[in-house]
Amino acid sequence: MDPIFHFAAMHRHVLAIAKQCLAAQLLFAGVALGSPALLGAQEIADAGAQRASRADLVALKATIDNQIALGITGERLREARFRSSAITARLEHGDFKIGDRFLLSIQQGDVKVDTASVRDSMWVTIPSLPDFTVAGVLRSELDAKLNAHISRYLKNATVRATVLTRVAILGAVQAPGFYYVSPDRPISDLVMTAGGPAGNANIRKLEIVRGKVVVLASKKSAAALENGRTLEQLDVQSGDEIRVEARRDLNWNVILRLVLLAVGVFFSLLQFLQWYYNRQDF
Repeated sequence: MDPIFHFAAMHRHVLAIAKQCLAAQLLFAGVALGSPALLGAQEIADAGAQRASRADLVALKATIDNQIALGITGERLREARFRSSAITARLEHGDFKIGDRFLLSIQQGDVKVDTASVRDSMWVTIPSLPDFTVAGVLRSELDAKLNAHISRYLKNATVRATVLTRVAILGAVQAPGFYYVSPDRPISDLVMTAGGPAGNANIRKLEIVRGKVVVLASKKSAAALENGRTLEQLDVQSGDEIRVEARRDLNWNVILRLVLLAVGVFFSLLQFLQWYYNRQDF
């Protein structure tokens, strides 16, 4: 084989591998090489994953699985596998859990609003109508599923559901506890939901925790508060904890006692040294 031809072939092969590596990195960062479909998938992952359609989730999972196939390693591989398995669970089991609540707005002439709760076995009781199951249902599918269910019993009726997010608001607030809130509310509103900030609250610092995982660290919460980020945009899910930090005020009584103790130790040491050197003189 011509050495020049062989070198050119190797050069093209190296460039192809480099392009694949670069594409994998850009895919993981959510920037597709001129592909609006992949860019849309990243937008779903960043700000609207809770309302993503089934088709969007399937496309996003395919993108993530492609990253894994391209050979990413380390922390990015673990994160990609976690996201892929989470999407698979959503596609199979749906978005709802026992204890979830949502507001039902049923319009048939006048508008009637009721609160519905997800019971065991994923059934929901709708007043004056047969029960409805949300097993395997995504949030984006809820309105269509409810309308199809209600249309079998009520004519010319439309229904709209607003899913509520159950969160624990803890820390430096007046009334810590569990609350059901609309996911389109800014994260800053949650403090007022819990009775407002306590006297020692550092309102610009809070963290969102899911089990043992910190979803939003307190160091990044100031930007989320200033930009009016909503629960849905921050991917706050039912069962998450929102903890408001308390200011670390100085305890002057403790400080004064420590200072007096340090002064006492200092003078005791001086007296000991003076006694020691005086003894050496004898």
